[in-house]
This record gives sequence, structure tokens and C-alpha cells, in this order.
Amino acid sequence: MLRKTVIITGASGGIGKATALEFAKAGYNLALTYNSHDIDINIYKEFDVQVESYKLNISNPQEITNVFNKIFKDFDYVDCLVANAGMSENETLLIEKSDQEIQELLNTNLLGSIICNRECLKYFIKNKHGNIVNISSINGQTGSSCNSVYSASKAGIIALTQSLAREVGNLGIRVNSIAPGFILTNMTSSFPESAIEYCKKFIPLKRVGLPEEIASTALFLASEKASYITGQTIGVNGGALSFS
Repeated sequence: MLRKTVIITGASGGIGKATALEFAKAGYNLALTYNSHDIDINIYKEFDVQVESYKLNISNPQEITNVFNKIFKDFDYVDCLVANAGMSENETLLIEKSDQEIQELLNTNLLGSIICNRECLKYFIKNKHGNIVNISSINGQTGSSCNSVYSASKAGIIALTQSLAREVGNLGIRVNSIAPGFILTNMTSSFPESAIEYCKKFIPLKRVGLPEEIASTALFLASEKASYITGQTIGVNGGALSFS
């Protein structure tokens, strides 16, 4: 029996690293991509799984195609994609954002996810099996003042998820997304305490989330326990509806 493999983009830190650990514990082989920060594959040795890392600029479509083709050659059987790689946005009014800033955000968060989904679906359709978990955001559901382009890119991921679930469901392929709320990552841990406390006011559970809570949701969506779930966006947000 072939061991399942998950591709996780943006796996070098925060949600991506936690997701890789969660899947490794479940016995998945790991194909991990990174851009700015290397991945220490030694941390996965205790799980006795195959682990390979690949440098990937997620905003470059041709690079995505090349890397994914290499992954499909390096592993016997790929079962899942967790499209996690993305970037945040400096909080400024849309009228203050340059063309370059807007293009970089859309290329990284939306176009990158679209191309990753496309390349995996080529493989999954041949096998008539597979599933995709896209990482969106609560901002993609509600919008966020001074984060308009980021919010638009994450909303696009939700629409992508819903559309693809309809396109490929009859082929045994499931496509879902996760919309994290305020999650404690390297980026958010640098926020002033006052900003974190302000956000907690909008969270019924009165705490910020952990990367592991996104990771466990991704593993659930990839598993047979979620075999009748597709086209859905799961909010992992402590009950928050927005942060404004």
C-alpha cells in the first residue's frame, strides 16, 4: 500500500510548519515548499516519513509548475495539497497602495494558490482521487479596513474553492478552505500587546488561536472523516465575526 503524501506550500514557519508536523504524526510523507526561510527537515525524522523540501517563489507560475512536476516524480503517491503560502499587507488605505504592492499581493496570495490548485488537479484527475485544502482568512469572509487587497485575495481563494469543488467533485476530488482568525504566528507575535488585547474583544473565546489549531483542521479535512465535505470554508476563529 502506497503511503500518502501531502504538499504544503509555505511550510517554513507558523501555520505551515505546524501543519507539516500534524501530517507527519499521521504518517504522511511531506513535500514542503519554502521561499525566504529554509526548512529543517531533521525535525521530522522521528516520524519515519519521507520528507523533501523545495525552494519556491509562489508568485511565479512557471516555478510552481516546475516544482510540482518534480514533487510528482519524487513521491510515489500524492494525496493532498495544503495551499498555505501567502503574504500579509501593510495596513494602509487603498489609495496609498502602489501598483507594485497590489500586484505582489495578488500574485502571491491568489494567483499562486490558483496555479498550485491547477497543477495538483492535473495529477489528481489522472488518479481520480485527492483533496485540496486552501488557506483563506477571516478577512476574506468579512473584509478588513486598510487590508483591502489582502482581503480581496483571500476572498478569491474562497470562490476558487467553491468553484473547483463543483468542477471536480464527480472525479472523487474534494476541495475545501480554512479561514483562520487571529492566529499566533511569528508575524502576529510581534504585535503590541495592546493590539492583541484589542482583537480579543471581538473573540468570544477571549484568546488568540494557535497554528496547531489550523493544522488539525487541515488534517481533518484531508482525512476520510471529512469524506462528505467539499466546497466549504471552515472558520477557525474562536467565534469572531470580524475585528472591527
